[in-house]
Amino acid sequence: MLICGAAIVFGATVAIGLQVLPGPHTETDFLVVGSAATLLSLGVVFGVLIGTWVRSPELFFKRRQAPTSEEQEKTDAENLK
Repeated sequence: MLICGAAIVFGATVAIGLQVLPGPHTETDFLVVGSAATLLSLGVVFGVLIGTWVRSPELFFKRRQAPTSEEQEKTDAENLK
């Protein structure tokens, strides 16, 4: 399903890109359109993966556990020395 979606986005981007660029098309035009289509397709793939597969609320960072009162007192005593 994910690959089909990326393929559809790729095909649509190529078709639109070739219609927007004036003809006759050179090899450089095809390179630019293909690169743009690849960029958008990969963006769709990674966007869907991050949005669905990784459902963790702590996606980009992990929360630290609060130190216990004993650990806090120990670090406070060390800081006073």
